[in-house]
Amino acid sequence: MKAALPFLVLILWVEEPGGECRHAARGETRRISLARVRAAQEGVKAGLRKALGPVERLGRAGTFDSGLPACGLRRSVEVRTTLPRELVGKTIAVAPAERMPRADVRVASSARSLEGLEADALADGPLLERLGVRCAPALVRIRSEELLEIVENP
Repeated sequence: MKAALPFLVLILWVEEPGGECRHAARGETRRISLARVRAAQEGVKAGLRKALGPVERLGRAGTFDSGLPACGLRRSVEVRTTLPRELVGKTIAVAPAERMPRADVRVASSARSLEGLEADALADGPLLERLGVRCAPALVRIRSEELLEIVENP
């Protein structure tokens, strides 16, 4: 009897021929087209290539320059604009990476090397325009949701 027990367990364990695992559908089901999936994947790849193109160029070049001119004399300007509430009381420094002043957010206007860059962002036209920054180095103090102060050549 003991010799027959493993054989009996094996018989119960083996699935019947033609037995399939069936799962109930959960929600609406649709047929898919592999050609459409492939086309969608190619679309995503093309979008990523377009979005990451500037990043790849920066990585290969190893340097960065926003084209922002150097500030002359020290000057303070108040600018009215709308900013998120989370930025009120913060400071944003816009300067060459090699001469970055202390600030809550550091934006590099230029960098000799992107390797080991200690900045939170790279300066670009829309950002500089939104903040009203015209030259570097500049320190932006956000006074309220509508008012900021720009100190050029701090």
